[in-house]
Amino acid sequence: MKNIKLKKGTIETLKFIGLLIIIFVILNLIFTFIPPFSKMNLFAVQTDSMSPVISPGDIIVTKEIDPEDIEVGDIMAFRVDITSDGIDDVVVHYIDEINTYEGELIFKSKPHVSDIQDRWTIEEEDLVGIYKYQIKSLGKVLLFAQSWIGRIIILVDVIIISVIYDVLFGKKKSNEENINDTNEDKEKTSVE
Repeated sequence: MKNIKLKKGTIETLKFIGLLIIIFVILNLIFTFIPPFSKMNLFAVQTDSMSPVISPGDIIVTKEIDPEDIEVGDIMAFRVDITSDGIDDVVVHYIDEINTYEGELIFKSKPHVSDIQDRWTIEEEDLVGIYKYQIKSLGKVLLFAQSWIGRIIILVDVIIISVIYDVLFGKKKSNEENINDTNEDKEKTSVE
């Protein structure tokens, strides 16, 4: 009987985790393939280079744009290797200068906190999108959930919630089953 109850609790937990995975996949597909959403990207801001316009922990939404439509002063997201480790990071800064080199547009950027241009040069293929709007402070939750400690804590929380659910609602089911079994036994005894 105890093994059956444990299996039911495990099954409920797996159903819950499966539901979360399905929701994540559906949202990912929506933001990837449905036209108004597919051209938008979400990023959690990690630094204060654009404060107070965009603060660390904010989520920003960017939309794809034709490089020809970019103007000086636009806030753009672009990919650049800022740490010289061979991995591109997404940076969100103002466009400070636009030039043409061999028929290609070349951009220079700068942060809000300084009037000095960034050391890197941005080419058309580095552009991610133009800043559209932000969601204040929600990025802190996403950044935490992406960290290894955040993932462990979320997993432990799911397990604790599952156990609490089983303790609170699993006993009710067991009590109801015991009452039903007792009633059935009484009926069988009175029939015999």
